[in-house]
Amino acid sequence: MAGISVSKISLMVWFVVCIGVETASVTNDKEKVIFILADGLRWDRFGQALPNFIKMEENGVKADWLNGVFMTMTIPSTFSIATGLYPESHGAVHNLFFNATSGEKSPSFMATMNYTEWFDTGAEPIWVTTILQGGKAGTILYTGSNVPIKGVQPTKNIPINLSGSCFGLPMGDRIDTALSWMTDEDFDIVVIYFNLPDFNLHSYGTEDQRTFDTLHEVDEAIGYLFDRIDEEGLTDIVNVIIASDHGHINSEVGKHVLLYDYINSSDVEFIVADYGPCFQLNPVDGKQDEVYTTLKSAHPALTVYKKEELPERYHYGNNERVLDIFGCVDPGWHLHTTIQGNDTFLISDHGYDNKWMVMKSSFYAQGPHFKKNHRATPFESVDIYSMICEILSLHPAPNNGSRERYEAIFAITGAANRSVSATVPICVFLFITSMSLFM
Repeated sequence: MAGISVSKISLMVWFVVCIGVETASVTNDKEKVIFILADGLRWDRFGQALPNFIKMEENGVKADWLNGVFMTMTIPSTFSIATGLYPESHGAVHNLFFNATSGEKSPSFMATMNYTEWFDTGAEPIWVTTILQGGKAGTILYTGSNVPIKGVQPTKNIPINLSGSCFGLPMGDRIDTALSWMTDEDFDIVVIYFNLPDFNLHSYGTEDQRTFDTLHEVDEAIGYLFDRIDEEGLTDIVNVIIASDHGHINSEVGKHVLLYDYINSSDVEFIVADYGPCFQLNPVDGKQDEVYTTLKSAHPALTVYKKEELPERYHYGNNERVLDIFGCVDPGWHLHTTIQGNDTFLISDHGYDNKWMVMKSSFYAQGPHFKKNHRATPFESVDIYSMICEILSLHPAPNNGSRERYEAIFAITGAANRSVSATVPICVFLFITSMSLFM
């Protein structure tokens, strides 16, 4: 060391400081994401003027609408948002777990959440991506978060329970929990599920005052979220994204298609039906053509396909879990195998073809990464995963998203991280070049 000049020592210290300052700036100012899934919030907000959503439009981004996936059911749709994959790729193709080989079927939406094999198929939800790359991710009542995926569970999670009582957790409490994880434990992302307005839409329909009151409750929760973000001094680093999984439409009384009015139940080996406006089934051996032909012409409101005939735009049929014959009724119709005398029916529903405007969903975003007062053209719900990855500087897993569809909504494009990666090599170059002068 005695032979090293003072000039050399000063240069080496400068080099270390250069690296340290740039690294610290990313650590302290790294952006975060709060993602909220507002179940059933249709693109038009059911005609309601919701002041806090309107503020998000003014201070951030609103898409004309979001194109959700087929089927427009909650589990396929919300897991597509979390993974960036269409249902045929992530495999959670229905709200009910089922296995046609074993004959097993989950008894409820809540029960499905505990079937690891329904979700752990190679798909990678955003919380897994975050954790695998060294971050912290929390989930609150979100699809797929109850079970390990790729051997990973959320850093913290409020799980969905079998009784569904978890959905009684006030939206404000969900927000408080998310912000405490961010402020106290430096979480990178928290994914929150709001079961409203969907729950009340099913019960009261799209034109009932009780539904409108629920929409305003959701709006008030969003206002509370931004107040809390401001109180915690997080406005400059937290990006809030709010999306929905599907729309809703009232189902008309007396408009029923009953499958077993047309085919014999004895001709069906396995069926998933009596849950939403679509069915799928495997006929018994030797009955495939008869069952298909009969159902194909059964009712003008019923559209039926063989699995291999499913439209490519569905991105649904290319999965071994999808059964041999598939069909859906038109919006506003009910679909059942039979009707019992004590059956009750949903006043409003979803699950219909995602081409219908009544099934289109919502997208709002506000934060440092997003433009202000920007109206975006429609894009796909599978784009949200890669969008969040970019905000958090994560390498996305393989997905069906496309940056070209949503890049116009960004105010910045990861500039902070790119400046670090550019500055470090420059510092190294100066160090090596200057050192060579003394050699």
